[in-house]
Amino acid sequence: MAIVIQEERKKINWFVLSAILLIAATIVGVIYYLFFVKPSLIEKVAPLKLQSIKEISSIKLDPGAVIDNPRFQILKQYAHPIEIGPVGKSNPFIR
Repeated sequence: MAIVIQEERKKINWFVLSAILLIAATIVGVIYYLFFVKPSLIEKVAPLKLQSIKEISSIKLDPGAVIDNPRFQILKQYAHPIEIGPVGKSNPFIR
């Protein structure tokens, strides 16, 4: 009879190997999306009529035309105007 001496083969821990591969793939994916992918921007924010800045800047506002308008003159004020003034005591340390 012959005695056979062999080294024990190390068993591969598949769980640890798959966890390392998953972490490495996640890191590579995050780096790729952070540094190499160009994000898509919202292209249409304003309505079609107001897309051009030139159109917006060409609008002339005339407050006199609004105030002198007969429809504006018919409006009635039902609430009292808010008076902004001091609230509370002028010196809180005096009784």
